[in-house]
Amino acid sequence: MSRPEELAPPEIFYNDSESFKYTSSTRVQHIQAKMTLRALELLNLEKEAPQLILDLGCGSGLSGEILTEEGYDWVGMDISPSMLATALDRDVEGDLFLADLGNGVPFRAGTFDAAISISAIQWLCNADSSNVDPKKRLLFFFNTLYASLKRGGKFVAQFYPMNDSQTESIMSAAKLAGFGGGLIIDDPESKRHKKYYLVLTAGLAERNINLTGAEMEAPSENSSKLNRKKRKLMETRKEYINRKKETMRKRGRMVAEDSKFTGPLPTVYEPLPPKRQGENVMTYIHKQLLAKHDPTGKRRDLLNYETGLRAGDIIKVTYLDRSDVTGRIIAIKRGQRNLGSNILLRTKLNRVGSEVRIPVYNPNIRNIEVLYKPKTYMPRAAHYYIRESRRDVDDVEAFVRRQNGEKKKR
Repeated sequence: MSRPEELAPPEIFYNDSESFKYTSSTRVQHIQAKMTLRALELLNLEKEAPQLILDLGCGSGLSGEILTEEGYDWVGMDISPSMLATALDRDVEGDLFLADLGNGVPFRAGTFDAAISISAIQWLCNADSSNVDPKKRLLFFFNTLYASLKRGGKFVAQFYPMNDSQTESIMSAAKLAGFGGGLIIDDPESKRHKKYYLVLTAGLAERNINLTGAEMEAPSENSSKLNRKKRKLMETRKEYINRKKETMRKRGRMVAEDSKFTGPLPTVYEPLPPKRQGENVMTYIHKQLLAKHDPTGKRRDLLNYETGLRAGDIIKVTYLDRSDVTGRIIAIKRGQRNLGSNILLRTKLNRVGSEVRIPVYNPNIRNIEVLYKPKTYMPRAAHYYIRESRRDVDDVEAFVRRQNGEKKKR
């Protein structure tokens, strides 16, 4: 699935329909609330004193509503007019400002006590046109953000990096702007629930950031920064044995097979019971489907060339909901292996011709009943050109009632 920032710029991607879909999703609301509360927990602001917070990439105000509930005053910035219009329709408490984060934070120096950003700053890493330099946009953003924060102000940004190079670009731009801090990763072992939080301070703060329960990303064993000796010290006994065995295999030496003590054994599955007994696959599937849709064999008998239905017969089709259709057969299409067979019925209602095609193996059909079989059948060409001719069918139900009445008189 493509990332939104790869499809279009944010002001185009988040149009009216996408903004409504994003804002009305209960799943998105829950995730935004959870990440905003986590950002406030990392900021560790003093609740007794009034705080003014800048919400960067505020969107439709989902994160701003959490700030309001927590008792903070806030100002929101976003580049999407549709998102801000949705926020106005929802009557959020904060002030809204239409601006591009890549063009800087246009506020007076020392205006805000803190700033947050939820799922927004990764958009700055993309170049939407040839004259856009993501590195310059990131640096200008962090420089102006640093200026707009008070001395000791804090900034927490949750973002979704595409790769490690984007993370490094964001952190290096923040460092060049004068920020201190680092990256916190929640649930680092989970691919789905892994969350990146950039936690920064603009100078020394009276209250430090809250790192309770935070897990920093551990260095990978295959990292280029780790030398060979350190990687050997970090490996377990089992990994050491596997590494030695792999080395011996590359040298052409005889190596003992893997066991539960040294390496993974090949998975051995119980052999599946034979089903087809050498029968053709399509023939086997055909039999299975017929047994499923026609367990009694009655519908197969209807399609028999010698004893089954013919063009000219009158049948009544009853469905599971008790509705029925009566008509004269004018054509029978026998599908490949009978599974796609269908019957074309024709009748007249108020002198208006009506036709319906009946799939024989339709599971919604309860019963197919033969009401009338003529003593002599018309030639095939006569059925083909029966419409609006002198041989065309009349009201079939009335015809059947007349036939049944004559039989009773006899």
